[in-house]
Amino acid sequence: MRPTFIAVRASLSLVAALLAASCSQTDSPSGPETAAPETTAPDSSATLDTVATADSGGTADLSYSGIAFGPYGLYATVTEFEPNAAPFTGSIENSFANSIVKRIAAARQQKHRIVLAMTGGSNEYITSGKFDLGKWKARMNTFNTATIKKAVADAVADGTVVGNKLIDEPETPKWGGVLTKPMLDGMASYVKNMFPTLPVGVAYGTRGYQWRTNEVYRVVDWTLSQYMWIVTKGNVTAWRDAVLSRARADGVTPVFSLNLLDGGYKDTVGAWDCPNTGGVGTFNRYCRMTADQVRSWGQALGPYGCVMLAWRYDDTFMAKSANQSAFRDVSSMLNAKPRRSCKRP
Repeated sequence: MRPTFIAVRASLSLVAALLAASCSQTDSPSGPETAAPETTAPDSSATLDTVATADSGGTADLSYSGIAFGPYGLYATVTEFEPNAAPFTGSIENSFANSIVKRIAAARQQKHRIVLAMTGGSNEYITSGKFDLGKWKARMNTFNTATIKKAVADAVADGTVVGNKLIDEPETPKWGGVLTKPMLDGMASYVKNMFPTLPVGVAYGTRGYQWRTNEVYRVVDWTLSQYMWIVTKGNVTAWRDAVLSRARADGVTPVFSLNLLDGGYKDTVGAWDCPNTGGVGTFNRYCRMTADQVRSWGQALGPYGCVMLAWRYDDTFMAKSANQSAFRDVSSMLNAKPRRSCKRP
């Protein structure tokens, strides 16, 4: 079994910080359109990564197989997983300049693949109700150090880092209607000037692939699309094929995700109690996926992307034995598939 924890060096003082939906380590990319505002704050448990640690470089005998699968926010601390992490081989994590080198080193030792989110969150990039590119660049600039550049480059080379998320749900009103695909390409170029080999992408909601179809990407490498039952009433194949068609038109590699906590059936009758589902969701009338839905939809989507993600880690949901079994089945299937880069095709 893949190890789920690493030894923490005695010279480091890491304070455990459990993740919650509003916590800085978790980003909510594709919940219902009424999603609560996101917040982002530096990790107080780590000091600035200014000196490369001995284990921050690539590992010569490190090898990954298959397509990584895992949720948003699988790490409880910079270096340690949440409970019930065993079935997962990857995750997407908010990233901070003061801890990114340690996080990458931990993931490498755990043989765990990560999608970075160096500019996670949204509220900090808004000025007068609109996206502020200057604020976004200021956050991105915190990663522009020789140590971080080397750590990321080494991790991309050995497969530990799969990619980096530029922004969440550009199709939604929260950005003030100013985002375009050419603007996101410019942001991707800004990241690539620091990290030339790093695949960069955009996270959509369930219908985000339909956003600005009169434009195409020229620099962005990948786009993430996240499935919920409500969008096609469970016809995941039709939705998947529409997403793949748009990805080909945009010239990007697809990434798929499941909305575990709000992507099951919608309870529209009587009390909001979500009978015969995975449980009550996080927003009014939404329900959690069942284990069978996780298994069936995960296996229908995962092989078509470069990584398979899920929103989001939740102690109660992950601890259920039926869900653990479904996660293992998805991971096992995807581990047998050919490994795929998230770079532009």
